[in-house]
Amino acid sequence: MKLAAELMHLPGQEEYLLAASDVLLKLVPSDHVAWNEVNPSAGYAEVRAYPDHSGIDIPKMLLELVGEHPVVASFKRHPHDSLRRLSDVVSDRDLYRSRAFREGLSLLNVNRQLVALTSDVGSSVFRCWSMNRWGHDFSDNEVDLTARLQPMLRLLERTYAGDDASWGQFQAQRYSLTARELEVLQLLDKGITIVAIGHLLGISPRTVAKHLEHSYAKLGCTNRIEALRRMRGDR
Repeated sequence: MKLAAELMHLPGQEEYLLAASDVLLKLVPSDHVAWNEVNPSAGYAEVRAYPDHSGIDIPKMLLELVGEHPVVASFKRHPHDSLRRLSDVVSDRDLYRSRAFREGLSLLNVNRQLVALTSDVGSSVFRCWSMNRWGHDFSDNEVDLTARLQPMLRLLERTYAGDDASWGQFQAQRYSLTARELEVLQLLDKGITIVAIGHLLGISPRTVAKHLEHSYAKLGCTNRIEALRRMRGDR
């Protein structure tokens, strides 16, 4: 909870991705970690690798090879599970014969990978964190640790996606909302539950509910739908 709260209070997505990568590198030591986003139907991909791989167009590589990556294929076959270790889904022999390795992973010096989805399985936009190594595989303990971190990464992904720091600022001033009350409403607007908001902010769900209660009173409404409508300036 403390870690989520610390990552939550960063200025924006750039700072979040850098901080989250630092956390992952420390907790699950890797040659590098990467945040990946790809939308094949839109022909769009973005990759943030830490440390950076200069001289290689990784987004283009990802867009061309994502459909042939063994882990991605495994996610499609088994959508109930959103965490994969590369060695669990493909043998070294088959990996080294694959186009994904020959034209992609090998250029990045990667033959061991642990991938944690942060988007919904089956979504048109595929987002994930990948931890990458050469030679030394990820242990069962490291897989278990990543599984415990994954819900936090999912929540933070939703928090920073489409980040708009100006949302509700005018209405917050108009209705004398505190910074914390505004923060809770901003997270609520992203569809995050009261319990999850508590985890992100490092406070109890009861405290979150109290902030909402105070916000409703100031906004002159009785529920979250009316409150969010009021914050957007709708009548």
